[in-house]
Amino acid sequence: MEIFKSGGMLMYGILLLSILGTTVIIERFVYFLKNEKGIKDELKAQLEEAITSKDKELALSLCESENSSSLKVLKELILEHDFDGKVDIEYLEEKARERALIEIPKLENHMWLLGVVAHVTPLVGLLGTVSGMIAAFRVIAVVGSGKPEMLADGISQALITTAAGLTVAIPALILYNYYNKKIDHIVNEIEKTTVEFINSLRK
Repeated sequence: MEIFKSGGMLMYGILLLSILGTTVIIERFVYFLKNEKGIKDELKAQLEEAITSKDKELALSLCESENSSSLKVLKELILEHDFDGKVDIEYLEEKARERALIEIPKLENHMWLLGVVAHVTPLVGLLGTVSGMIAAFRVIAVVGSGKPEMLADGISQALITTAAGLTVAIPALILYNYYNKKIDHIVNEIEKTTVEFINSLRK
């Protein structure tokens, strides 16, 4: 606490940003763990067999067996498609796009907050550094440089806020990029699953 207090008022801003970032990181981790398990090869083979054999009920039940954005989009297509009727490719493509537009915002939920934490926290630390150095030079201007102990508060604030800002920002930036990469992978999986299903109907 002494180190925290010696960093000045900006340390409370860094603390608030760290709590916000940690909350988003945990929330996204739990969401991806529960809702984005992907499509296993075994399930994919079963789906292909159900679609090929035009077993709509089986295909729908398989889509509901795992939590995945790509399976939710595929389920929408299966619901809309009449396996015994004429295939309307353009309509199915629009339905896939419509459902994807529902799922993608769920993947990106709160990610902007994590981006703010990753990019703003080091700036807050830098502001603390500048403020601390200003305080240190003000002391020099008033009493001269003969009493270095009087410069301790300003220099301490400058170093502590910088270290605190980087400590929060580095893991936040790493996880922000990791989650964005994961989101890109899921979006690609949605596109791939949709294209494979529609191409199977063209045969």
